[in-house]
Amino acid sequence: MSSVFQRQDMYDTIVVDREQDVVLITGQLYGLQVRREVDRSFKPVMPFAPHLFGSGKTRFVKSYLELVKSMGERALIGPENISDCEKDRRRSFLDKLHETILLYVDLTDLDPTDPKEKSLKWAVHYLLFKSACLKSGQGQPDPDECYNVLQLRTAVLVKRIREVLNMHTDQFLLVAFDEIGVLDESDDEFHFKRTPDGRVFPYNDFFGIIRGLCKQHNVFFIVVGKSEGLNIHNNAISVSRVELTFTPLSPLEKHSIIEHLEKSSSFMFTGSPKVSQILCHQHFSTSELAELLLELTGGVPGLLVKAINYLLQCRLSQDHLLLSKESFWMIMNDSIATNYCVDPLLPRLSSLGETRQRLLKMLTLLALYRIRFELDELVHLSSTCAVFLFDLVTDMCFYRRLIVDENHHERYEVLIPKLLIRYIEQSVNNDRLEWLLLQTLKSQPVEFFYESKCRVFEGLIATMFYLHFCYHPTDSLMFSTLGQLSSIWNEMNLKFSSESTAYYMKSIHYTTSTSEVERDTFGINDWKKIVEEMLEFEKIYIPFEPTSRSPDILFKLHGRTSEQNLIVGIACKGRWSSNGIRWNEIVDEACKFLQPVHNQVVTVHPTLHCMLVIMSTKLSTSVATDLNHSSHCYSFVDRVAGDFRIPRNCELIILSESDVENFIGKDILSSLRSAFKSTDNPHSRSIGISTVQEMVLSLSKNI
Repeated sequence: MSSVFQRQDMYDTIVVDREQDVVLITGQLYGLQVRREVDRSFKPVMPFAPHLFGSGKTRFVKSYLELVKSMGERALIGPENISDCEKDRRRSFLDKLHETILLYVDLTDLDPTDPKEKSLKWAVHYLLFKSACLKSGQGQPDPDECYNVLQLRTAVLVKRIREVLNMHTDQFLLVAFDEIGVLDESDDEFHFKRTPDGRVFPYNDFFGIIRGLCKQHNVFFIVVGKSEGLNIHNNAISVSRVELTFTPLSPLEKHSIIEHLEKSSSFMFTGSPKVSQILCHQHFSTSELAELLLELTGGVPGLLVKAINYLLQCRLSQDHLLLSKESFWMIMNDSIATNYCVDPLLPRLSSLGETRQRLLKMLTLLALYRIRFELDELVHLSSTCAVFLFDLVTDMCFYRRLIVDENHHERYEVLIPKLLIRYIEQSVNNDRLEWLLLQTLKSQPVEFFYESKCRVFEGLIATMFYLHFCYHPTDSLMFSTLGQLSSIWNEMNLKFSSESTAYYMKSIHYTTSTSEVERDTFGINDWKKIVEEMLEFEKIYIPFEPTSRSPDILFKLHGRTSEQNLIVGIACKGRWSSNGIRWNEIVDEACKFLQPVHNQVVTVHPTLHCMLVIMSTKLSTSVATDLNHSSHCYSFVDRVAGDFRIPRNCELIILSESDVENFIGKDILSSLRSAFKSTDNPHSRSIGISTVQEMVLSLSKNI
């Protein structure tokens, strides 16, 4: 399969699902024009996309003008209430934007240039002019001759660029700077301004140069590339007096991948058919392929395009290849395929230092538990050093997804594509906690990421149970408490024989009917199937969706010396306000789990026992008082709240608040209580980055 690497582009890619990004950028360009017309001492505004490889930034900026045309007035005139006069101004701007010339400038070509080798300003000016000459087919200009003409004068530079590109005076020129991150490596190449303590900030110098160019009429800029985006953003505002606006370029969702497959054509096949026509057939739909690609790449455009390229190459070399779910994973799990897809990231992924490995667990928890973070959130590396979480995600080779809530608050989620997990594991092969978190993340359906429901409470409890089973079952205070309450618990084998992971199982609903998404679900009468076919020994399961039809965590234990087995359900009842869980809620939990499992399973398997554990952060006053503020176990024939009778071979355990607190940790629980007080989907500032780091330390102590 070495031929796979000889041609990277097997098809003409179509950019999809970037309407919001187009609207944002167009608004910023329009804002620059308005500021320029109103006040010559204005602060320039420009779009800025500081993203990792694969986010689609290069393809997007090159396609931006085409996307603007395809969107029409929607690119600048939205549903907001604006005057007719303002609408006319915006239409006029859009008309001119449709005639704009795009000048793409690759900053990897930025080099010290004669005759001012150490001048960044001259190097930028010359690169701009050289890019214009190459675009027009004139060839590379002589730097000395250019300097004699241009003399670092911005007005002359813009005028000559317009002449080279055959532009008329009032025609818009849009300059797209790509690979801004090269300035990180340029400290010794140019004379930068120095602070009193001798430090240099290349980005401040660069944006200062762009600020001067923004004063020229009808010139606009977009800047993209891997970089410490937020750090640059803040410095640019305070030092360079340039306002940078982030362009999200979020990962694609399933419907967008379908659109991409159905609109993109491959020139490598006769007649240039659509990609979907090449890779799909009557037994393997475009929707199925999109779902698998989303699962593999997380919707990251660059990884997606590479995966499609690889599949097309396989299809080209194997004419009779018919893709299916099984053959897709067989092909894409091969190291040749994965190495090809993640090649640009391999050097970084394979060289995680001690500090980055320590931060990796925190980021994995953010991704795994769906904890959002704000733009300016800081991570303290030490008492004197902190980095922006926004920038840390890029530095760690991960991706961000922008979430805008109903109150228009913008926050981000961490995305770790499953394609990368194998390589991260190789870098942390001695870290068992990180391995567990990554494996759990790998088992999590990617749809879970896009539903964005914070699952930190049940996820944390599931992880801690797993660690206790694997490493310290005899020393576990929680296991000791359960053993004192339940005789059947003491008869179970509490030591997992091998390291496993937490699994996200099918959801349990009223019926098994599904939408066109074809999500696998169980009906409430499927407990026999769940217990016999779904639940495996020594694995912990979390239903894919929070549901009212099952406990939040499920696992199956087998007896040490007998044939008795135990099905355990844990109801994680987060009560974050002043109201604790009431008796009627506890009875509801018992009715939906103990009763159907007894009726459908236990009666058929007399050696099978069933246990429901209520882990609530707060009990109501009546419940706590009735239990004497202690944990309690209800067994066969016991009545709960005088209403529900415990079935044969079943038990209901209600843990006291103090036992739950001891298991999770007082400080962690206090932070979660504060975070969840007003929302069921808190962001990391509500939870606290320090709390997430404390979770890492707490989990690490159990290994």
